[in-house]
Amino acid sequence: MHREKRKTVERRRKRPPCRGRSRSRRPLAEERRSSCPSRINVTTPLENAERACRGKAVLVTGAAGFIGSHVCELALEGGARRVLGLDNFVSGLPRNLDPFRNDPRFDFTEGDVRDFNTIAPLVREADLVIHEAASKLVASRDNPRVDLETNILGTFNVLEAAREKAVPVVHVSTGSVLGNAPEGSMREDHPKRPSTLYGISKSAGEEYALFYAREFGVPARVIRYFHVFGPRQDYSGDAGVVSIFLARAMRGQTLFIHGSGEQIRCFTFVRDTVAATFLLAAREDTLGEVYNVASRNRVSVKELAGIVLERYGAAGASIEHDAPRPGENLRPIPLTEKIESLGWKAMVSFDEGLEATAEWVRATL
Repeated sequence: MHREKRKTVERRRKRPPCRGRSRSRRPLAEERRSSCPSRINVTTPLENAERACRGKAVLVTGAAGFIGSHVCELALEGGARRVLGLDNFVSGLPRNLDPFRNDPRFDFTEGDVRDFNTIAPLVREADLVIHEAASKLVASRDNPRVDLETNILGTFNVLEAAREKAVPVVHVSTGSVLGNAPEGSMREDHPKRPSTLYGISKSAGEEYALFYAREFGVPARVIRYFHVFGPRQDYSGDAGVVSIFLARAMRGQTLFIHGSGEQIRCFTFVRDTVAATFLLAAREDTLGEVYNVASRNRVSVKELAGIVLERYGAAGASIEHDAPRPGENLRPIPLTEKIESLGWKAMVSFDEGLEATAEWVRATL
């Protein structure tokens, strides 16, 4: 990949890689603790999974993906009678299924949501569908057709199959549908102005889910993820900055920051994100609604790189600035009061999540 005007801003030469020592850090700019009004009963991830999944057959599309595999795992922990997993392994990894592959309640199908004849029989067997399968943001520029077919046609196939017997669906979307909205204005009903093909296709998927809920009675709701990180986040590709930075730092390589590094991210630990997904699945009053899900941590990409380098950088690891990515959202900070009012709260701090992710990356390098 061509890189323009790289400038090394920091370099590690002699310190060995961190082996999990606990370190304090300076307060991050704009970092705030999650809070909910005291009168709201905050529910745990396992409680949400039990309410949504106990005794049910749960279909998870994108089951071998980073987040999808955690959905499968928590559904099993929550007492699902059966978990049906579907993945085509384009971006999902077989190793992500290892923690629960041998559970007799887990039934995996290798297939594609773009094929109605594959998805429809699975939906008919399910009592709940968590639709995680999607084409990735960076890949959307390289192959727009696959992005369109996966994120729009695939979503249509799931919803059309669910329509037959009104199977409940949680449609997973993304903050990319909003584009670069002004900070503080990113409520669920804010006008969508996606700046990437991925954002456009995911926006269309949202509209299909809401239409099927409104016009056809499909019990569907939409959840928007923002900057999810944690174990199983693939560090070998172009997406997943936390795991990518960790892997490169531990290998003594360069951490490339696209643009200035002032881009703000609200990194949310994967188990907290999955907990929110099951919270919506368990409540009928969420049907036909959209919910933003994000922690209240505010961390710039530049700050993230510095923290990772300091704590986990092997000899030779460094930070360099690279060309900005076209269409990248600079400050996608959502408002999350809507889901917090239901009893959701991000329970894993940024530091705890970073250490858990680092342990997983170190074990799989």
